[in-house]
Amino acid sequence: MSSTKSLWQFISILAITLLTLTIYSFSPKEIDVYGVSIKKTSIKDFLFTVDTLDVLGFNNLQHLSDTTDKEEIVTDTSSQKILLIGDSMLEGLMLRLRDYTAFNGHEMKSVIWYSSSSLWYGTSDTLSHFIKQYKPTYVMLVLGANELFVGNIKTKRAKYVKRIIAQIDTIPYIWVGPPNWKDDTGINDLIIDAAGKYQYFPSKDLSYKRYKDGAHPTHASAVLWMDSIAKFITTKSNYRIKLDFPDKRYKISPNATLLQPKK
Repeated sequence: MSSTKSLWQFISILAITLLTLTIYSFSPKEIDVYGVSIKKTSIKDFLFTVDTLDVLGFNNLQHLSDTTDKEEIVTDTSSQKILLIGDSMLEGLMLRLRDYTAFNGHEMKSVIWYSSSSLWYGTSDTLSHFIKQYKPTYVMLVLGANELFVGNIKTKRAKYVKRIIAQIDTIPYIWVGPPNWKDDTGINDLIIDAAGKYQYFPSKDLSYKRYKDGAHPTHASAVLWMDSIAKFITTKSNYRIKLDFPDKRYKISPNATLLQPKK
């Protein structure tokens, strides 16, 4: 009994000492004993440093796609087969992407489905058809401009957006959001919720000069738009490929397939 009592007394002394030192570490003043300053412990710093919070797991409480904006992501410098597919907004983008692919040693295939939407792509095998045909190593999807003003869009189109992403499967991709000319009813939020912010480029945040239709960016604006997308892919995206800034404009075919609107 005496040994057990002694053990508990020892534990109690340690606990009281630790508590005292912890409280003292938070004190703005230091205590002097006979002219000697009692040094504070680093308990406070340990408890409240970013590294400690990370060890405890607090910095990891976020969506998986939000944890990939890290310097350790390695850029794939190998030659890619890029499939650029979507609606008519990619017309200007494909000409500038042609410069990037030629300069960086990639191949490129463009598919423009005029007037298309997530509804059309999500209820057809168009995307999977061209993936099977071209066998891309990277997909760049430009879609959403024809759905800026669809009411209750998150309910109406969520399943189609998910089906589109399911067709891409495990292929690295980026979804390029629409270049808004007015506030939308939720298409951008729907896309980013499904794809994640590191696989979604928010085109609505840029400024554009547009053609007379008031929607499509001019060729000059599309060049700057594609430059911004390339910068995002190489510095922020989940899947980074070699897209060094091209040294010139390349007058070669963009290798495009044009699909007419549904009747």
